[in-house]
Amino acid sequence: MVRTKMLIGLLAGGLLVAAAGCTTAEPAPADPLAQVRAAAAKTASAPARVTMSVPNVDVAGGTDPAGRALTLTVTTDLDGEKVKEEVRVLGDQAYLMLGKSAWPGLDKKFVAFSTAEFATASLVHLGDPFDPTGAKGLTAAATSAQRTADGTYTGTIDLSAAPGATSRGLVPATAEQLERAGDVLTAVPFEASVDGEGRLTALTLKLPAYGTVPAYDSVSRYSAFGEPVTVTAPATEELAQVPDALRKLLTHSV
Repeated sequence: MVRTKMLIGLLAGGLLVAAAGCTTAEPAPADPLAQVRAAAAKTASAPARVTMSVPNVDVAGGTDPAGRALTLTVTTDLDGEKVKEEVRVLGDQAYLMLGKSAWPGLDKKFVAFSTAEFATASLVHLGDPFDPTGAKGLTAAATSAQRTADGTYTGTIDLSAAPGATSRGLVPATAEQLERAGDVLTAVPFEASVDGEGRLTALTLKLPAYGTVPAYDSVSRYSAFGEPVTVTAPATEELAQVPDALRKLLTHSV
């Protein structure tokens, strides 16, 4: 079914402090690894536009952690055909529109979930739905970093150590996927870009080949920091009533 193919396609494919009555930017840490982690935390704490891509899959949208709002459009290329899904999260409520799917009547309908239920197993592995690219979780698993130029870094990430309760974007997310990959994902090279305000603006993971999966890059970019992110709940007529078995299937990645 389209849902399963899309999930398989994913695998192929400064903080502010108050001083002397004013607010100033906290100096960046001296250690490159700490700099990358601090930049990721800063980016993941404020509204921003985000994009993610791996071969055959592109994701674009916006997130507002403080407002607990998220909107994403996921476009998957299936044998030359573009299939789109839409994700909306508002507080404790999440919505998924499958687009063209194997289930009649769901093409333009949303299925409602609790955010907690949907987050842990959604299409883009939203362990933390308001950090959809996994900036915090992935950089927390970084094992080394070097500053290569002004605002650019390289290093390695141990995906097997990435916290399970945080997002990992479009890279392998479940314990089973990581186990199948073996040791090749314990030192994944990454490249990161940080702007003059100490915010992460891009994160690229260069995943090696494993099993039958070829090597590929997972690229996340961040922009429009602080701009409002508007998300609206689907109207009643846009919601689909689905069996519990289907709801459970849609919230469990394979």
